[in-house]
Amino acid sequence: MNTKKGFTLVEVIVSIGLFSILVAISAGGFTHALRTQRQIAALIAAQSNAGLALEQVAREVRTGYLFCHDLTGRPTCTPAGAGPNIYSDLNFYNSASANVCYTLANGALQRNDNCSGGGTPQSVTGANVVVKYLTFTVFGNQENDQWNPRITISMGVAPSSNDPAIMNDVLDIQTTVSARIIDCNSIGC
Repeated sequence: MNTKKGFTLVEVIVSIGLFSILVAISAGGFTHALRTQRQIAALIAAQSNAGLALEQVAREVRTGYLFCHDLTGRPTCTPAGAGPNIYSDLNFYNSASANVCYTLANGALQRNDNCSGGGTPQSVTGANVVVKYLTFTVFGNQENDQWNPRITISMGVAPSSNDPAIMNDVLDIQTTVSARIIDCNSIGC
């Protein structure tokens, strides 16, 4: 009796086929996980950049005065049309008495450090962020109302990516900042 132990050709082909199917499923799952990780990293980077930009605006607003009014008391902000005291830009005087304005232009939050004299706007957000919308809700900015001016900044950001899975994902970010100066009048602060 001569018995040899081993696999038949059919058994080898079936095992190679099953192994190939498992490798294909694993590779698909791995590439999907990598794509998801890249998308999440882009969203986190956009949120981080937008958060830093909002913090920069908030620091300047805390020490600002005459929000949406000039030194003569005339309104200077552009109404957003979404309700009273909601503006598409924010114009005020900072602690150095410079007329500063923040606005949305070309998908970026921009700061102009000389609004009254036609200064040059500069982007506050990075190139990895597209700002979809920006509104400023201003409360307590009227003369002699005895309220600290309070500004709510609402911004929608998306990562600037060619990936169609996250191109339209908008992260809604909002913060409210209270200015330190209680009231200003047309004479000055």
